[in-house]
Amino acid sequence: MAKQVAEVDMGVTVNTTIDLQQAAGTYDLFTGMVQGVVVKSLLIALPNVNVSDDAGITGFSIQTDDTTPQTFISAEDGMKSNLTAEAQLAWIGAIAIKVGKKIQLTIYGGPADAATVCDVTVEYKAKVNGGYL
Repeated sequence: MAKQVAEVDMGVTVNTTIDLQQAAGTYDLFTGMVQGVVVKSLLIALPNVNVSDDAGITGFSIQTDDTTPQTFISAEDGMKSNLTAEAQLAWIGAIAIKVGKKIQLTIYGGPADAATVCDVTVEYKAKVNGGYL
């Protein structure tokens, strides 16, 4: 009798970068295109720059721009004391992104003291053929 092996659908992975040395505000990371998608994970990795002792920035969050935002990285998780050199903040779950909706990063307080280009990686699965970020 043959054993059945489950297929693993890893989804699609996309990457972008964002510099924390920007004014306090909200910045677009990804946009839902053509069809809806389900985000399965999000990871933001800081470079070898310690932001936890910076004067301006007080932290960041990552969320959708829905009327009721869905949160990936909360302001509490993204607070300055957690932003040490090479820190990685991650989220795993399931959040639906509709066409035209965005995943955004919000910087609180002010800019980081030095260039702090973070890598942002999202894994998602299209709800139907054609959906992507």
